[in-house]
Amino acid sequence: MSPLRRISANTAALIFMFLFLGYWFRASNRFPQIDAASLALHWNSSQTVHRLQSFAADLAPECDVVVESIITTRTETQYITATATATETATCPRVVVEAATRLPVVEVPPIHIPSSKGGTVAAKEPTAEQETVARLRGRGIVIIFKTGAQEVSHLSIQVGTTLRYLDPADILFFSDLQGSIGPFLIHDALRNVDQTLKESDADFQIYRDIRRYQRTGQDIEELKEERSKGDGRAGWRLDKYKFLHMVEETFEMRPNAKWYVFIETDSYVVWSNLAEWLGRLDSTKPMYLGAPVYIEGTAFGHGGSGYVLSNAAMNKLLGSDQPQELAAKWDKKMKDVCCGDLALAVALKEKGINVSGAHPLTNGDKPATMSFGPNQLWCAPVVTMHHVLPHEISAIWRYERKREILDINSNGTTFADLYFHFVEPLFVETRDNWDNMSQGKTFSEKQTEEIEAKILELQRKFDEEDRKIDEARKNEEDKKLWEEKKLEEAKKLDEARRKMEESKNELLDGEIAASTAASKETEKKQKALEEDAAEREREGGDTDPSKDSKDVKQPAEDGETLGSEKGGKDDRTSDVDVIDDKKDDKKDDKKEGEKDEKKDESKDGEKDEYKDDKEDEKKEETEPDTKEEEKKPDLKLETREVSQKPAPAPAPGKVSHAKRREITDDRPDVEKEAHLSFENCEKACEAYDRCFQYVYYEKVCTLGESFRLGKYVKPDREDRIVSQSGWKLSRIRKW
Repeated sequence: MSPLRRISANTAALIFMFLFLGYWFRASNRFPQIDAASLALHWNSSQTVHRLQSFAADLAPECDVVVESIITTRTETQYITATATATETATCPRVVVEAATRLPVVEVPPIHIPSSKGGTVAAKEPTAEQETVARLRGRGIVIIFKTGAQEVSHLSIQVGTTLRYLDPADILFFSDLQGSIGPFLIHDALRNVDQTLKESDADFQIYRDIRRYQRTGQDIEELKEERSKGDGRAGWRLDKYKFLHMVEETFEMRPNAKWYVFIETDSYVVWSNLAEWLGRLDSTKPMYLGAPVYIEGTAFGHGGSGYVLSNAAMNKLLGSDQPQELAAKWDKKMKDVCCGDLALAVALKEKGINVSGAHPLTNGDKPATMSFGPNQLWCAPVVTMHHVLPHEISAIWRYERKREILDINSNGTTFADLYFHFVEPLFVETRDNWDNMSQGKTFSEKQTEEIEAKILELQRKFDEEDRKIDEARKNEEDKKLWEEKKLEEAKKLDEARRKMEESKNELLDGEIAASTAASKETEKKQKALEEDAAEREREGGDTDPSKDSKDVKQPAEDGETLGSEKGGKDDRTSDVDVIDDKKDDKKDDKKEGEKDEKKDESKDGEKDEYKDDKEDEKKEETEPDTKEEEKKPDLKLETREVSQKPAPAPAPGKVSHAKRREITDDRPDVEKEAHLSFENCEKACEAYDRCFQYVYYEKVCTLGESFRLGKYVKPDREDRIVSQSGWKLSRIRKW
């Protein structure tokens, strides 16, 4: 009987099954082909190989390295000069040692795995990018990303490029929704905010919507808002609550870090420049570094540009010896604060820490919007950039990697490097629907209207001033004529008074002469009477006493009108003295009147010095000049005017003959017409030797004294040109 007939069907089935499974799970089928490079890298980095290499190094003889030569290579190009120094050293001579006294030298070369193509694959050296990440770790730098639930997808480009060698220990992500991206966990920065505030406050409406979309499996990116809304976006109002909570949780998770670098989703960081910059600073000092922005007189580090806090600053703000729950205390006050980075700056300022300007290392522009030219950034290194789109992040990252390969000895990335690679190749003469962000002289229709209105206003003002000058000149001339007229009248009055005095004196002299003649006649008559009486007495005394006495008494009565009966010379003298006394009394009265007048003037001041010319002329016309009595009331005023000093000559600037001043727009015609068209705007730029670029939109021409690439402006319809930009490439290249 055949042995096979003794095997049952079940046993045969089991044997067949084992054979089939053995074939199916054979090693060549279950395991892929060995990657030679990966295996070599694994072996070279394994602890066993390291122990063998260390053992061999211990057995190798020690020797001093001898420098044989130093080679310096200098490379100059149009834009950069690089110097490389290489040092060649002598190899240690092999020491022959007797086997009896020393163990043989064991040299363990690196392991080389043969590749499928017949060559060998050696262990890879760390790249410049990996060395930069190692420097970041060595300097204790932690990166903190702030993002939003609607923008998390934009982080994927960062994870695949700039963050590809960073570990979760090197970086933290904070958003308004818990989640993850790649190997990184995204923390909800608002999880510790008061629950009542999150459920009721209007600022948290978008936060509640995000939660609802997550629960119902909807696409959260549908909640994304247009950037054109600016500060009116719901996400922007919610964003300010994240800052202090983010800083607080960062310190809880990484309390021993030396530097805390806070950036945002659309920020780009040049890690090599960051490591070099912070490596020169002292983290034991409280430092708050950033691009300063001012709101209501308070300076703070702009969040989008990135800001840096040292470990000492974090301890001073959130250390164990400081009051706790800082963020929770600020939540209630955040309603009245515009932005979270401002609130953080105020909280730090309360601890005595002010922001230190780090611009242009940290700045809010990207290569397309950076300003280049005279007095602008050029040789400064770049650490952070802002408003960088995902495709721009990829382009800048690829440029850095290419630069590391092509120029090993290059310095850190500068603004000039970014210009030559990203800006200059895109410059053209003109672009439609483009804004090159020119900042400088501006010419517009509104400006022209304002200038014309200002010219009219100035012309009216100058005409009014000229009118006042003419009026002042006329008044001064009229016053001068009035003074001359008064002086002339005073002279005439003095002449009239002199003549009156002369006539009075003549009259007095005549009266005196008449009195003297009458006295003499009386004397003669008296003498004749006396002679007649004497003659009568001599002839016989036949006289009538009564008659004689009567005859004698009559001359005496005549003489009484002139003097006393004492007669003679004394009587005449007495009459003359009476007349002289009257004259003297009049003079004394005049002098006393003048004294009283001067006394009144010293008390009351000069009154009625100058009255209206027309009233004086009218008064002088109505009052006759021939009557002495009517001139006497004005005698004091006119005398006072004569006695005063003449009025000083008016200042030439005030009373000179005013010429009409014409105010005109003295701008060149090319500037007056610059706002009329894009071509005229170009002519204005050509005429201005400091102009590098120009932009024209809605009858506004703006010239730029620096140059930028700018950005696209989307028109409301395809056939419309919203704005036009132009560049003076010859001037830019010459500069």
